Amino acid sequence: MDEPVDDVDELAANLRDIALANARLGGTAPVVRAVRELRAVRILDVGCGAGDVALAMVRDAEERGVIARVTCLDVSEQMLEIARRATGEHHALAFVRADGLALPYPDRAFDAVTCTLSLHHFEPGPATALLRELRRVAKQTPIVCDLRRSALAFAAVWLWSRTSRNRLTRNDAPLSVRRAYTPDEALLLARLAGWRLPQLRVERFFRMTLTDEAP
Repeated sequence: MDEPVDDVDELAANLRDIALANARLGGTAPVVRAVRELRAVRILDVGCGAGDVALAMVRDAEERGVIARVTCLDVSEQMLEIARRATGEHHALAFVRADGLALPYPDRAFDAVTCTLSLHHFEPGPATALLRELRRVAKQTPIVCDLRRSALAFAAVWLWSRTSRNRLTRNDAPLSVRRAYTPDEALLLARLAGWRLPQLRVERFFRMTLTDEAP
């Protein structure tokens, strides 16, 4: 998934698998919860994938009578096109193609910056650069939700991936766990990125949420 895919329909099916996992296995709820607690209304979603987490955030805001706007950002035009279709180009969503390592926004441009299931795609050096950029453009905090690496997580995700017929899901899901960081490693990366007081919450289903709290 780090490179353009020849079969866009296959990629879209893979992203549907990921969206389903986010909804049922703890990827979406922690992000929505954090955004709600912050009362954030200007949000940047980096590595937006199919836009499922972004759409969940704006729908949660709507249910509370709050107007929230989410900018869905991805480096892949394929991803953005799939996200536009999957979200019906919801009026509260905007779609921008850009690199998460060089965000085209000024400091503190957004109340919160979210990033779901993207951190593990980066080696430590680029991962630190990504976290630095997320911190730079977030007024309150970045919210980074990702997998937690462990042998048990690998076994569970491998078994889950066998329920899909999608080639990308079956290959990439277990690989993602292998590439994921442990909680201690994620906290270290955040500190190296200059986060003020990084906090990590262990989530269900082998996920973790990384935020930054001002001292």
